[in-house]
Amino acid sequence: MNLINTINWVQVIVDILQAVISGIFVGVVIYWLDERRAKRERRLSDYRIASNWEVSKPKVSMRNFQLSNTNLAGCDLSTANLENTDLSKAWLHGVSFTKANLRRANFQAASLLGTKVNDVIAYHVNFSGARIGREKRTQEKLPVDFSRSNLFGSSFRKARINQALFSKTNLVDTDFTGAVVKKCDFTGADLTGSKWKMVKLVEDCTWKGVEGVNLDNFPPTLLKEVRRQNVD
Repeated sequence: MNLINTINWVQVIVDILQAVISGIFVGVVIYWLDERRAKRERRLSDYRIASNWEVSKPKVSMRNFQLSNTNLAGCDLSTANLENTDLSKAWLHGVSFTKANLRRANFQAASLLGTKVNDVIAYHVNFSGARIGREKRTQEKLPVDFSRSNLFGSSFRKARINQALFSKTNLVDTDFTGAVVKKCDFTGADLTGSKWKMVKLVEDCTWKGVEGVNLDNFPPTLLKEVRRQNVD
């Protein structure tokens, strides 16, 4: 009789544990689905605000917005607050970020063409893996413009950068490791502490009046070209 009672109790405990585990599993799945739905709804809401920001009143902050994988082509986001905003893998052709706040924004693997990123405050922005400009001749009049921006501590690791304008841009401590940089204009840029030693390719760039270039941050062959362009 005692053995039978023990077996019954063991079965009861097993059944309870199975019920608890099943309940936890169902709860986790429901929570995960709710989180996915909430993220989708938020991304859609953020996209609607961003795509209509030019004409919306009053202007709202887009700080921490989730805009990854969105198509914002042609949008005017000038002067917008986009601090910490996720723009990874976004389509940003013809977008204007002029005088925007882009601190710690994420442009990883985004596509930029004819994009205005001039006169912005953009500390520690992530442009790694981004496609910035195009090599085709038909796109020569559509450069990505970073002129006079403050890109302190930003990353262009493994980015493909073609015909971009970095005139008088603050590129202090920026990282170009693994990047391909072609036909870009760095006239008057501050390159102090920027990382170029492991850049993949640099070709046909303008380096007039740049600052902060030395053997500590530039490979010898590229340093030679920079110095050649700055001989009086």
